[in-house]
Order: sequence, then structure tokens, then C-alpha cells
Amino acid sequence: MRAAGALRPRRRTAPAREELQPLVGEAVRVETDDGALLHVEVDPAAAAPPGAPTVVLLHGYGLSADAWCFQRLALRERYRLVLPEHRGHGRSTRGPAGPVSVARLADDLGAVLDRVAPTGPLALVGHSVGGMTVMELAVRRPDLLERTRAVGLVATSSGGLAALDHGLPLLGRHLVRWAEQALQRAAGRAEVLERGRRLGADVEQRLVSHWSFASPVAPEVERLAARMMAATSVGTIADLLPAFGTLDESAALAALAGRPVLVVAAERDLMTPAAHGRTIADAVPGAEHVLVRQAGHLVMLEHPAVVTARLERLLARAAGGAAAPADEVVLPVPRRPARPLRPVRGRP
Repeated sequence: MRAAGALRPRRRTAPAREELQPLVGEAVRVETDDGALLHVEVDPAAAAPPGAPTVVLLHGYGLSADAWCFQRLALRERYRLVLPEHRGHGRSTRGPAGPVSVARLADDLGAVLDRVAPTGPLALVGHSVGGMTVMELAVRRPDLLERTRAVGLVATSSGGLAALDHGLPLLGRHLVRWAEQALQRAAGRAEVLERGRRLGADVEQRLVSHWSFASPVAPEVERLAARMMAATSVGTIADLLPAFGTLDESAALAALAGRPVLVVAAERDLMTPAAHGRTIADAVPGAEHVLVRQAGHLVMLEHPAVVTARLERLLARAAGGAAAPADEVVLPVPRRPARPLRPVRGRP
């Protein structure tokens, strides 16, 4: 029997988890010609230099505008920023169910720019499928290409993705084909699949980390990546996955010549391998090629300072017409996972 007033052991409580809070700008909804509603974040510039371009930051497959949180924090107020979210991603609606091509995403981007940046110079920056969309836009919308002063392509590819093993020799290509077929068969059972994903959230986060990062990152960065991907529906994943196998943007690369182009490749990228970045840079005369060591597919979240510095240099080249720097291999300074800079909620 416990004596009155005796101390009871306290139940341990888990420490509060730090989370990255998303930046918020002016929200714009853009309706496409097939009825999808695209969510676009716009950050006005408080003190942009004369003639500065509107900087468009386009996220990758399964992500959202929050993928650019560190670069957005660094560039906002100095440049007008536009951050669209692809159909079915983030806060954008999916639109009609069925296969979605990169050409469709390029048309979506064109509609966004017609609405929120109808005049003035542009700097187009895309990660992964965002980079593919920028390349396709160069072919489909020469009027927008004419206004484009700089292009940044981060961890992306111009084609040849069907041959990838995604870091799983002998199995990778078969798994991708199996995933496409399984997702198509399960299109009518999306609710069941989503429930299964929620039950396996911890496993999903580990898988996201494996395919996204190649070095230790802060836990809140890892969770941000997992949250973005978990929020992308199975239907959206199924709609877009087949597009990668048939991707061929080689014709677009010649169109990008004549303006500053930055190609950032990640050494250990399992989704769009570093060799694909080299191929893009070789096909665009004068392109700057940067290979980031110890980096995975989400290089802009894994090594944000490296990507931000190269984007700032790209924008400086666009303003001053300086020649492209020589090819560069960057080895980020080894660091212990630390609490990253926390974006502040609220309009700039």
C-alpha cells in the first residue's frame, strides 16, 4: 500500500517535435482549360532592382511549393516570387482523372504565367518534374521563352528515365513497371490505398528519406519531405508516373541556348541520376554545371545553402550578362544534423 503523499513516478512525455512552418504569400487560384484549379503562391518584392525578373520556383513530383522553403526565404523581398503547385499536388486539384503528360504540366505553367506574370522578364527554376516542365514550356510557348532571362534546372532529366534501376540493380525497372500497373488497377480503390498509407506512415517516411537524401538531415526536414509526399494522392501518383518512361526533352535543350542556364545535379540522386544533369549541360552551350557531392534527389532541402548560392549567382548573371562559371564540384561542409532555419509564417 502506498503511503499518503508518496511520490508517484512521472510518466515521461515525448519532447515536442520541431516542425518547419510553411511560408505564406498571396494565394492565387488559376483554372486550367480542363477545369483543374492550380494553387499559386506569390511573394511580392519589397525592393527588387530595376528590371529584375519574376522568379518562378516549380517543385518536383509528389512535392509542393514548400520544397523551396529555404530558397524562398532567401530570395523573397529581393525578387517577386511565383510558386505554382502542379495539378494534384499541394493545394491544387487533380483535374480529370487519367494520364498526365509533361506537356500538360507545361500548358498549366503557361496558364499560371499568363495570369500572374503576363509581362516582364522571367527566371524559370524547376526541380525534378518541375525542370522537365520548364524544358517543355520552352518548346510549347516561345513567347514566354523570349521573356525568360535565366533558367535553373535542379536534379532533373531530359529523358532516358525508363532505363533507370532507382538504386535497385536488377529489380528497379521491374518495380517501376509493376508500380504503374498496380496503381492503374487500384484507381477505383484509392480510399483503401490511402488508408493503408496512413497505417504505414513510419515506413513511408523511411523510404522517402532513402530516396531523397544521401547525407544526414535535420529530423524536421525529413518529416517535411515525408509530409509533402504523403499528401500527394495515389491517383495523382498514378496519373503522372507513366510520363517519365516516355520523356524526351532533347529538342527543348537547344531552345534554351542564349541565356544563363544553371544545371544542378546531385551525386547520389536515385531518381534523376547525376549523369542526366551532365547530359543537359552538354547540350546547352554555355550552361553552368554544378555537381553536389553527398546529395540526393531533394538537394535543395538537403544542402540548401549550396543551391541558394548558385541560384543567386544565376540571377546575377541574368542581370549583368557575365559569362558562366566553369563546371564545379561542390562538397558541402560536413555537419551534424542541426535545427534548420525556420521559415516565418505570414506575408512578406
